[in-house]
Amino acid sequence: MKVWETQEFLFGDGPDARVLDYPHYGLELALARLRRRNPPAAPWWRRYVRTWQTFEPGRALPDEGGAKENEPLIYGLSQVWNEDDVIYATVRNLFLEGADEVFVLDDASDDDSASEAEAAGATVLRDESDGKFDELRRTRRMLEVVDERTGAAGRPVWWIVVDADEFPRGPEGATIRDLVRTLPASVDTVGSRVLEHYPGRASAPKPRHHPLDELPNARRHDNPSCPAGHWKHQLLRVREPGSLRFMFGRHTIAAPPGRRPVVESEASLLMHHFPLRGREWTEEKFRLAGSASGRYGASSDSFVKRRLEKRLRMLGHAYAEEYHLLPNMFPGEPRTGTSVRDWRELVPPAERACAHEPGAPM
Repeated sequence: MKVWETQEFLFGDGPDARVLDYPHYGLELALARLRRRNPPAAPWWRRYVRTWQTFEPGRALPDEGGAKENEPLIYGLSQVWNEDDVIYATVRNLFLEGADEVFVLDDASDDDSASEAEAAGATVLRDESDGKFDELRRTRRMLEVVDERTGAAGRPVWWIVVDADEFPRGPEGATIRDLVRTLPASVDTVGSRVLEHYPGRASAPKPRHHPLDELPNARRHDNPSCPAGHWKHQLLRVREPGSLRFMFGRHTIAAPPGRRPVVESEASLLMHHFPLRGREWTEEKFRLAGSASGRYGASSDSFVKRRLEKRLRMLGHAYAEEYHLLPNMFPGEPRTGTSVRDWRELVPPAERACAHEPGAPM
């Protein structure tokens, strides 16, 4: 029985539900309510996600596109709407991690997002929508850029695809470029371990600074749907236009029907996520977006509306350091409350150094 209607961004034929999935999931939902936890992902989705990937084989396979390049080509990509407080640092982080070029899709921002991205060295592509949030359109437009620029490059490209509040880095103190230089030619994607960062009473993020400088408090988030716990798969190797594509949110990767499973590296990135930043700036953006005519308020996407409302409440609790009252949106976890620590306590010693010069503009 098919339980997914939108096939455009799925791998294979999409998830199938089995008859016994329904009573099993009903029991999981009842237990989640009893334990005051968020609903877990549906069993058919968990099973489906595990079918798209295989992990790095023990030996390198021949490159489907020809001989492996001596030096990989790496492009960064982000899509923004009113992110002028952070996009400069986002772009600089991608360059520090080894990107040759960075492209920023600006969806009719009415702040300084475009000029900040350009000042950081990005190529800004204007992309005016109808003013409403539409994840389907957003993902489709980003994939168009990936295919267009990969085709123009005439060779395989490693794409680092991020939201404006995402700062990925290589493992064990290495850069992303250091990592991809060592990967077997068969590898298609690298997953990300995610640290979710929260502000506190003394937090005061500064323009053009890496948010790590002022927002060190974090918690780790593991995705139970990925065998390796990766919440994102935002680094992918596109050998030619259309050979791979990311799904909504870059959580999973899709390959054309009939292709071998997507090969994921056994190595992983470390991604710092900063959805909550300067208090006044973030609150103003959220309220503007959630108004009746705002980007999210006028959208038909009920999920993003709920997420926006929860993040607005999270902002006040985080700045009061009431972390036990934070709304929690992650599947299978308690609906309210989390604990945070200095992010360096959550990673191996080799990853505790900042990926930039602390305290200085990027």
